[in-house]
Amino acid sequence: MKNGFLKIKVAHIVSSLKVGGAERFVIDLCSVQKQLIMKPAIISLGSPDDPLINECKANNIPVASYAGGSLIKLFRVFLVLLKFDVIHIHSPHALKFLSYILPLLNKKIIYTRHGAAAFKKPAWILLHKKSKRFIDIVTFVSKEGLEVFQQNHDWKDIPSYVIDNGVLIKPLRSSIKESKKLHIGSVGRMVPLKNQLNLLESVALLPDEIQRDMEVHFFGDGECLSQLKQFHQNNIANVVVNFHGMVNDREFIYSNIDLLVVTSETEGLSMVIIEAMANRIPVIATDVGGNPKLVINEQTGWLFNFNDDEKLSEYIQRINDDRQLIMEYGDNAFEYVSANFSIDSAAKKYGQLYNV
Repeated sequence: MKNGFLKIKVAHIVSSLKVGGAERFVIDLCSVQKQLIMKPAIISLGSPDDPLINECKANNIPVASYAGGSLIKLFRVFLVLLKFDVIHIHSPHALKFLSYILPLLNKKIIYTRHGAAAFKKPAWILLHKKSKRFIDIVTFVSKEGLEVFQQNHDWKDIPSYVIDNGVLIKPLRSSIKESKKLHIGSVGRMVPLKNQLNLLESVALLPDEIQRDMEVHFFGDGECLSQLKQFHQNNIANVVVNFHGMVNDREFIYSNIDLLVVTSETEGLSMVIIEAMANRIPVIATDVGGNPKLVINEQTGWLFNFNDDEKLSEYIQRINDDRQLIMEYGDNAFEYVSANFSIDSAAKKYGQLYNV
């Protein structure tokens, strides 16, 4: 037995295994739980062809994802869940899918909200009201996430905890150290909530000579992709902007950027920010959600108000003019994340909840 977790069989339920912060966290969490002598597995409600399926297999994490209609898939998932001691649900969409069988599962059920979005439409309010009595513990990755959730769903009689996300601390080698250009990265779904257009609008405010001395790299896909491409072509065609699409290889992402920019309207505890900082990459981020807990202004990065393109532009120009800040703030970021956001700590905290 190690840390009292021997033989606990945990089923982590995710809505998909597409590239995303929560999905990557679950994979890393399972890797550490295996070291703690637990028996974790991932059940994805997405497609068997989702890109992170292969990453699970490469890390020897049992993973299941089922094709077919909803009823057949639900029945197959139900049969699999009967084999586990703990069911750990990682999204409202996964909770919705499982809501029909929750009354039939005599298991400990943990529900984790990775974001801070309200989910306050009537259908979501009703879902959470009906599901509440089957959930043993609800966890959040930020205090804001907990507060928003309780305002909308009032689960105050359900044990609630804030558990910080963590990351495997394995810095990568950068492939751009000799480049004279400033490489700016944006990682995430291209949806209105993420507001990546704000980054391009800020770049458009920079002088031409600075625009020519930088590259912008977008890693992600979604409904706003065409809008971003059109803005680039119409307003800053002289700036090198690379749209890489959904990228599964974290080494490729973080070894090719100097600076991460996060422009979201809301965030929980961003895995993208944590991963960047663990790779000695400073971050400019909106002052929302869990971001200020990670980005210590003027120490590990810089904070700005949501949609403030002028302030974001000012920070980018400052970093461009003083490249030493990248190394200085990057080192600070690495030390801060290493001390406070290890995946090992998160795994042990969840393990303790499984045993309650």
